[in-house]
Amino acid sequence: MMLLRSVHRVFHRRSMMRGFAPTDSPSMPRPRAAPTPQRSVAGLVAALSATLLIAACGGGPPKARVEEQQQQRDFANRGYVGAVVAPTGPVSVQGLSVRLRNDVYRLSLSASSGDATDTPRPMVLYLPGLGESDSAGHAWRQAWAASGYAVLTVQVLDDDANAWGSELARAAEFHQLGRQHFAESELRRRVARLDTLLLELRRLGQAAERPWRSLDWSRLAVAGFDLGAQTALALAGEPLSDGSVLHLQSITPRATVVISPQVMREPQPADYQAIRGPVLGITGDHDEDLLGLVSQTRWRRAPWEAMPAGRGWLLRVDAVRHTAFSGTEAPATPEKPDAASRRAEGGGGGGGGGGRRRGGGMPGGMTRMAPVPDMPDYRALHEQQLGLVAARQVSVAFLDQQLKSSTAASDWLATQANGWMGRWGRLIPSGSAASAMPPPVRPTTTPLPR
Repeated sequence: MMLLRSVHRVFHRRSMMRGFAPTDSPSMPRPRAAPTPQRSVAGLVAALSATLLIAACGGGPPKARVEEQQQQRDFANRGYVGAVVAPTGPVSVQGLSVRLRNDVYRLSLSASSGDATDTPRPMVLYLPGLGESDSAGHAWRQAWAASGYAVLTVQVLDDDANAWGSELARAAEFHQLGRQHFAESELRRRVARLDTLLLELRRLGQAAERPWRSLDWSRLAVAGFDLGAQTALALAGEPLSDGSVLHLQSITPRATVVISPQVMREPQPADYQAIRGPVLGITGDHDEDLLGLVSQTRWRRAPWEAMPAGRGWLLRVDAVRHTAFSGTEAPATPEKPDAASRRAEGGGGGGGGGGRRRGGGMPGGMTRMAPVPDMPDYRALHEQQLGLVAARQVSVAFLDQQLKSSTAASDWLATQANGWMGRWGRLIPSGSAASAMPPPVRPTTTPLPR
């Protein structure tokens, strides 16, 4: 990019010197001298060089990125055979609304359009994170729907969906914002509203109304990320601080997927002895809490360390960061460590650090150029994508095992999953000690195995 700017300056100087130099009349440029053959050839070469340079800057990802994308595809193709890496038919997403009393609930229903419309399909109820709507979790919904599941997504409280536009968010009081939305009183309200909505949806299905009649409520799993993970784990039997346990009258989940578990107080092993399994937990050492509610990332693993054997699985994908677990189409780009540390010290493109005047600008009416963004850590991003591929395929196998009674999925989880994932993930049965877990994945400069 610096080279492109240099070329631009050279062309600008030449144009000023040759054709647009100041004259006595500003509106009448001085006639140009007839170009000599040497000057014509030089200009042509310069123009061609600039064109090639521009094409190189914007003509697609560099070779290293293309190779990484191919490696990700190869890795996915070697994984669980039941996971649809490239769906033969598109996944359709229906935006739906249900009016109930004085409330309007917005939902999304994702399903493979290749399936028969009225054939009852096993369900995944997906509960998004804080500040997310029913359109969140695209990558998760795509993976599950392509594998034959109807994925129903809902954020039952508008306050949760609009959290980042709240007064606390505008005041940058994010810790207080988290404490407010993750409070047990809000959890109780959220579960009550969810139960009321699901009872209505089941009534619509029994009345043979589309699309609700095509959902198999007897084969249902609850999955959630972040705020939704708190709800999902509570519905699986995690007790509240007073020892009470929340239940739903509308559904009886056969499985639970907890993505980035929200364990916000010192874990007590006794709290997880009565978990209603099976429960798949997905987290990692870089699953760092952005709101300051989970003091240590190891707390997220504690429920599965304490659960009785055979009650669930814990999947560790240590290269994946918290925001990427959301399943959005554009997960957060990992930064290089030196860039992050520069920003923490107030330099390199921050806002108002390093002793600069706030809102001042440069003297003499001059404007400061926007800082050049830090280069993304493509290596860490590639490792993160491999971890996400592993997480999606393990989740599909887990759902197949629990909702489709697939013996192939059971065998793959027990005997092949860890060998396939290698360093990018580790599937650990519940009740295993923390010492049995692998060391966290760290960025490396050595070539990645194909």
